[in-house]
Amino acid sequence: METETKSLNYSDIISAFGKDKIEQRYSTLHEYLLTFIKRQKYEGKVRIAESVLNQAVVDYFADIHRLKNFHHIEAINFLKIHAYTAYWILRRKPLQIIEDDSQDVELAFVNERFVSSYLLQYLRGDYETVIIAASERVTYFEFVKNLEYYLRYRVVTPQMLETMLEAYQAGISFQKSITD
Repeated sequence: METETKSLNYSDIISAFGKDKIEQRYSTLHEYLLTFIKRQKYEGKVRIAESVLNQAVVDYFADIHRLKNFHHIEAINFLKIHAYTAYWILRRKPLQIIEDDSQDVELAFVNERFVSSYLLQYLRGDYETVIIAASERVTYFEFVKNLEYYLRYRVVTPQMLETMLEAYQAGISFQKSITD
């Protein structure tokens, strides 16, 4: 089996996925980042570095292109889409601090916090507006705390993120089976 060893360039990515799809992914992520900045009240403190976000999107599509070619698959699942997107956002760090705030120790980890929020939004899916039961809040918030810690201080790979997403969904499936 021959694998692709040459490096991809931007025109290869456009040929493989189409300019519209790449631009749509960029726009969607840009909107998510803007929403996060507003929700965290980081206007004037954090900005989106457009070129860095662009590179994260290109890196994402290059990885997906290689993955599809290596495994001879036409499409990838949503877990991979979110895992690889999260990985490249985390790796490239498109959120840039423009005004430091020594009172906000979380500001230094703005990209990690965004990725955590992005992954949690995906995991909650249709249940995004559901309020976690009081009896389950400790467990849920421990998961969130551990996720953010891992994103900050541990070696993160797209495969690890994909496994974490699968494990979370398996837990939901198990829980539904118990309660049904």
